[in-house]
Parts: sequence; C-alpha cells; structure tokens
Amino acid sequence: MKTKKILLKAIVISLLFTCTQSVKAQTGYYSPSLVNFDVAMANLLKNYDIPGGQLAITYKGRLVYSRGFGLADETAKTAVCPDNIFRIASLSKQITAITIMHLYEQGRVGLNDTVFGPNGILNDSIYQTVLDPRVYNITVKHLLSHQGGMTSSSFYLKSQMLNFTPGTNALYSNVGYVYLGRVIEKITKQDYETYVRDTILAPIGIRDMRSGKSLLINRYPKEVRYYDDPSAPLVPSIFDSTVLVPRQYGGTFSMEYSKACGGWIASAQDLCKLMCAVDKFSTRPDILLSSTINTMVQPIHSVFGNPYALGWFINTTSNNWWHDGLLTGTMAYQARRNTEINYAVLVNSNYSSGQYTALSSLVGTIIPLITSWPAIDLFDSTILCSPTTSVKNISKNSFLFTVYPNPSNGKFTVNVEGFQQENCKLEICNLLGQEIYTAFFKEQQSTIDIDLSGFPKGFYFVKFDDGTNSYKQKIIIE
Repeated sequence: MKTKKILLKAIVISLLFTCTQSVKAQTGYYSPSLVNFDVAMANLLKNYDIPGGQLAITYKGRLVYSRGFGLADETAKTAVCPDNIFRIASLSKQITAITIMHLYEQGRVGLNDTVFGPNGILNDSIYQTVLDPRVYNITVKHLLSHQGGMTSSSFYLKSQMLNFTPGTNALYSNVGYVYLGRVIEKITKQDYETYVRDTILAPIGIRDMRSGKSLLINRYPKEVRYYDDPSAPLVPSIFDSTVLVPRQYGGTFSMEYSKACGGWIASAQDLCKLMCAVDKFSTRPDILLSSTINTMVQPIHSVFGNPYALGWFINTTSNNWWHDGLLTGTMAYQARRNTEINYAVLVNSNYSSGQYTALSSLVGTIIPLITSWPAIDLFDSTILCSPTTSVKNISKNSFLFTVYPNPSNGKFTVNVEGFQQENCKLEICNLLGQEIYTAFFKEQQSTIDIDLSGFPKGFYFVKFDDGTNSYKQKIIIE
C-alpha cells in the first residue's frame, strides 16, 4: 500500500511539473480550482506530441469542466473548442449497449434471444448459411459481453468457425457489435444511427453525436482532423486498393461499416451527458430503470484482464465503470466513478509509446488534489469559443454566462465570468417579451441572486447585455 501511494504521488508530480505549465490553445471556461486538469492536459499534449484534445468532467450531475486544448487542425491553425467532435472508437459500444438495454426494458428484445438462424432475430436469408452450427446459439447477451466466439474485426458466417462455443469464453469482438447494430435495425425497422439519435440522444439534449465518415473529404464541420505518426507510409485504401491513403483516412478502418462498434463521433461534454443519463446517481434523471442499469453493469467475465459486463469494463472493488477507444489517429477514454464523478478524455492522435497509460490515468490522478468543485453547471451555459481566432489570443477564453439551478422554484443565481465592465445589464422577460426584472452588475461583480418565486410557473428568458453583445438563456420556474 505504501509503495502504491508513493507511486501515485510520483505520477502526480510528473504530470504537473515535468514540463512547462503554460496551456496551449486552451478554450472553454476557466476554473481556478480545477487548474490542475489544465496543466495535466497541456502536459499530456506536449509529452506525447498530440495536436489537440478535450477533457470534460461532471460532478454530481453538473458539467463543471469542459475545455479544449491544442489544435483541431494543424494546417488551418484552428483550436480545439469544447464542442468539437472526435472519433470515439470503441466508446461507441456504450451507445449500442445502452440502446439494446433500452429495447430490452421495453420488452422488444431479450438478452437470451438468439441472433442467427431461422428462429433468430436476424433470420434473413443472408444470415442463414453458416459453416459452424454453433453460430445459431449466439445470443444478444453473448454479443454484448464478447462471448459470441467471433474474431475481433471480421467474421464470415459462411466460411469461418467460431473460436469457442458461445458463452464458454470471451474474446473481444468488434464484429459482434456490428451485428448488434443490425439487431437494432431489425427490431426497430429503422436505420441504426437514426434510431439511436432520435430515441436515445435527442431526448437528453445531445444533437452533435453522429456516425462518422472514413475519408477526410467527408469530415463534419465541427470534427477535428486526425494525425498519425509522421513517418507512417501511405497504405492502400480499404475502398480502392489502387489508391494510397493515410492510415487514419480509409487505410485501416471503415467508419461506415463499424458505426455500432467504433464509428461514432462526439464531444467529451456530450459523452459526459450520456454517462449522466445512465450512471444511477440521483442528481440527473436516468433514461434506464435502475434494475436495467444493474443488469448492464453486472460483470460476467474478464476481457483483457478486467471484469466486463454488457458493454462496460467494471472495477468490482470500487464500482467504477469505464471503457476506452483506440483507432489510428484517435484515443478516447471515459469513466463513471462511484464518487459521482464522470469524465471523458479525447485526443486526435495515437502513436506515441506510453500515451494510453498517461491519458487513461490522468483524471483519476488529479481528482485527489481537488479540494472544491465549482457550483456551476456548464450543461446550462453559453460558452464563447472562436476556433478560427489566433491561438495566442484564445489562450484563456474565460467568459461564461450561467444560470443555476435551472429549472428552479424561482430562486436562482446568475453568474457572469470574464467581464469587468461596470453597469452590464441583466433583464428577465416572459414569453411575451415583457420585461419583468432588471438589474445591473457593478464593477468586479460576477453574481446576482434573483427571487422570482412569486411569478407564475413556466418559461422565461434571462438576458445579459454588456453594451456590445447580448447573451440569452431560457429558464424554467416549476
């Protein structure tokens, strides 16, 4: 135990002080009490030659940290902002697992339902001819827990044998989750991505998560660029072997084919929002019943030496849940900790030795150093971020306009950080546009407590005006 404590302390010191503590192209809300995360992320990028990254953290259901670091595009010199989207690789499996469990909760699929064969969910003719008859015994649960016996990246029903009888062993299998995507399509009679976005993501306010594209030319507007080892050679495209391409853009992986196992793109803050919707903590409502989540995170066996449930790695000692994602040009990590802390880390390169260990341990190493967490909730905030501004000029983008709690009983606080002008105006209007409250921020004042408990329940708008720009947020009194 003493040795472990000494090692932890050494890691912390290394993360914080082995290189300069200046923060490279840092965007998003600056919180002095969480500056250790800023330093650790900046050092991660410098130590492992990573162009850009994101870190988002929730505490008791509130997004208390969401920042971008480094460059989204080295050529254009655009900075990573909190709402940039990254390939999340195998974190996509949690999206698929949550969707399956949602269907399970509705009674539309059983975990022990067979997937293939005449009586299986995928009973279409293209799935009927198999070389190994044990394929007909594969269940939904087997695919979720990597116990189907299929190989990792591809499995051809007509020409391949399973590695073992389903349910008797475990082998991490991306293709198993590809089939789960098809299960979702068969049950819902909708496109996999459309169903997930409309049914799981949109109801909790997530709109930018989507299935990514393989080729650079098809990159989405908010999506970062991905970077491989500069010395890596071009390789034949998986779509046209006569064309040489970078490994991260059509050279090794099809985002389109693999959307259910590794094809999603997302921001770190949206990953945290999704995690908060299934974490079993009472601070934000879950989209699944507690009993359903218990089933999803109940360890079944071991994968890569770690207990594995239905789409999640589980620390059985601490009851922390986590998963990682690795692709050429991408590294991702997310976790749910039993201390009501969730977080996600994303970066746009993956070729340096030691990078995974440093990235996956970064937040857990810093958490013991945090003595207080901000009272803000960035989920309800408007954050200014200009990705096309000079990197030097956005090293600290600290303006933030927050209203919390929201919804409220009429008593709430308005917080404005980053403005020092006197007499900035705050007004509150009803849905008819009628002004019902006005106040002015004094010089250096950043918060105003407001009591509208005597007003009718419903929607209102809080407007902040600094004389040049105005910012508006919707609030709910209930």
